Amino acid sequence: MNANPVSRTNASLILVGRLMLAEAVTFAIASILHFGVAESFIDAAIPEAIIAVVLGAAAIAVMRRGAGSWGLALAATLFALAGVIIGLSVIIGGPVSRPIDLAYHATILVALVGTVVLLLRSR
Repeated sequence: MNANPVSRTNASLILVGRLMLAEAVTFAIASILHFGVAESFIDAAIPEAIIAVVLGAAAIAVMRRGAGSWGLALAATLFALAGVIIGLSVIIGGPVSRPIDLAYHATILVALVGTVVLLLRSR
């Protein structure tokens, strides 16, 4: 039996931290791929790397349950959402069709919106 049960809010924040960490990893992978592993598209690689670091740092703060981690998590996730929306606009308005990039951005958009919803519900 667990002597120190995890509160519902803490359980939500742990889930949010894990989701944010997974999202950060996908941004890091996308950045690496854009840096020349699969293609060279530096204009996307740098923003994706920045988003990966921001989301990863916020995820660690949330999982450690530091002071102000909820606000940091929300700000980082909204920052990532803004980046994804900008990325989608570049993909859709660009001269080159990038179906894999479009699929990734659409998927991560849904994941980030879900993270924001979980964050708002945990508050």
